[in-house]
Amino acid sequence: MSRSASIRAVLQTAVPWLAAAAVVVYGAWQQGLLSWGGAAESGPARAVALPGGGVSAGRHCGAAGYHYFPLPASASLPPPAEPPPGPQLVLGSYGYERLSRRAPGRLTVSLLLAPSPKGSPRMSRLPAGEGVAVEIEGPDGLVGGAHDLPVTWTSSAGYGRAELSLPPEALCPGQDARTVANRLSAPIDSSNTVTGQPPYTLTVSVRDRDLGLLSANNLLPLDAPGRAPRNYSAPPTRSPHGSRAPVFVMPVSK
Repeated sequence: MSRSASIRAVLQTAVPWLAAAAVVVYGAWQQGLLSWGGAAESGPARAVALPGGGVSAGRHCGAAGYHYFPLPASASLPPPAEPPPGPQLVLGSYGYERLSRRAPGRLTVSLLLAPSPKGSPRMSRLPAGEGVAVEIEGPDGLVGGAHDLPVTWTSSAGYGRAELSLPPEALCPGQDARTVANRLSAPIDSSNTVTGQPPYTLTVSVRDRDLGLLSANNLLPLDAPGRAPRNYSAPPTRSPHGSRAPVFVMPVSK
């Protein structure tokens, strides 16, 4: 066999495999699964205006216990088994979202504003005034946050609902939205049972002239003071935006 024939035979064998590999790599790139070794998307360690509205908490990066609104110490603890009377702010779901390779990844949070389980009257109005603040804290302090985030509240049967997003510029240097989102979820064992608190704490707060200061976090209620979280079974979840945006749904205590 001549040299040119040998080269042609090798190319005929290799080209289909190279084409298949190119398709796989391109698909992963479109879904944001490949970073090509680039730096993590994040903001600076100073306050900056965010695209779409709001201001980052960058100048507080690394601070322990920082909150834009003056929250009580209890706001950083697991919620009580029996909620106090009055309207309650509840985290509905939260996770990572990247709609295309051209769009940066971001964190999304859905909020619920509900009457108390004890039978408080239905709310006659929805929050207005000072907006929403978000803080995400890890073992080494604040890893991201923002305030004055724009949200649109809707109402149905006395319940308020809202969606907000946290762009990468709201994260501290060296952080990326996908990793942060993963650390907001509680660990689970092989039977899909929650075994502890999330590594990162997500706190969302709203201050309103009529409702006062309301907050919610992603920590799970305890069976009793000082004990581990209840053994919730983590529910299977489906993102409204497809498999590219894994979302954790907060379990609700019975």
